[in-house]
Amino acid sequence: ADESADWIVAGLRQLERLALSVDEFTLENKETAPVLVCISWKPDLDQSQRWVPKNERLTRVAFTTELGGAPYDLVLNTRLFLYRKAVRALIEASDWPSKIISTEGEKDSWESNFRQVAALPRFRERTWEYITDGSQIDEIEIRFLRGSDKSQDGFVSRYLNRPISRVVTRLLLRFPTTPNGWTLSIFLIPIVASLILLHGTYWSSLWGLMLFQVFSVLDGCDGEIARAKFLESERGRQLDDCFDILSNILLVVGLGFGLSRQANLAGHSGWFYVVEGLTAAVLIGVNEFCLATQRPRGDEREAKSLEDALYPRHRQLLERSGLLYFGEKFASWLIQLTKRDVAMLFFLFLAATGHPVWILHLLFAVTAISLGLALNAQRRAG
Repeated sequence: ADESADWIVAGLRQLERLALSVDEFTLENKETAPVLVCISWKPDLDQSQRWVPKNERLTRVAFTTELGGAPYDLVLNTRLFLYRKAVRALIEASDWPSKIISTEGEKDSWESNFRQVAALPRFRERTWEYITDGSQIDEIEIRFLRGSDKSQDGFVSRYLNRPISRVVTRLLLRFPTTPNGWTLSIFLIPIVASLILLHGTYWSSLWGLMLFQVFSVLDGCDGEIARAKFLESERGRQLDDCFDILSNILLVVGLGFGLSRQANLAGHSGWFYVVEGLTAAVLIGVNEFCLATQRPRGDEREAKSLEDALYPRHRQLLERSGLLYFGEKFASWLIQLTKRDVAMLFFLFLAATGHPVWILHLLFAVTAISLGLALNAQRRAG
């Protein structure tokens, strides 16, 4: 470690990122004992510039600064920016043998080991980059976040939403933002959007759906922050899923009451839209409950080409519902066209063209069909 240990790249100090990467590797490698990490500081740095990472996620590594007599298998230095799950690839690319760290000639030993890492290729796509000076940090962050998308992203998310959310995430990473904190803070957007939809006018429908589209874009930031800062958690995934479901419920309820008000102002009865919106809200809740309570089964036909495009609960639904009988290509197109990012942009188009009623009809129909497939899947599993 030298002065670059304190450089903040994508929300973490360099020494902390290296430690978290080793910790992540120990979990992947199923190590039963903590991996010993020796921090060797540049000799001319004084004690006030030296520190040990204290991140609460560091549960599988132990730190020391005592060099004498210890064997080591891998050398890292704090100018090496590691992408997620890069340590295994780094070990495979590093051909130096295990050695004994010597305390004799500390400066020469430190420089020799530091140069050893610097001799690696300066860049391996989505694996590591070598930072020779701080002016490279901005470009490295951009490239790193460009690779932080998810395989489950639809094409609207991939080509529209993610490029925008990554810009926002870069700004958020300069602050102590947490994924769950961001998820909670942006949920105000669909609440406000649903209240705007209640007015039932053309402009309220347009602005309401525009806010739901903004929420869809910003909703990607929590995952990007989590992957950048090693903050993924099951609780975070559940919170994100819960708020996505609630936003869909707010959308159909807001539309139902808004369209009803519009019909009443035009001299027609609008009770049908209220009933449709509330029924769609119930169907959304029941559908998600069915998906969440699916029991795993080991004899299902697997759709390998679709595996990465689906969340586990949707993969089980696809395998059990019978959709694969129409072929994986048909199922793939159906999945892509009904993904949330694609649907939300299409709903904004319908609102802009003055057809918000079709948003409610489509949400009701798709949710009802999805629930039918989920119930059929549960029947087959039972």
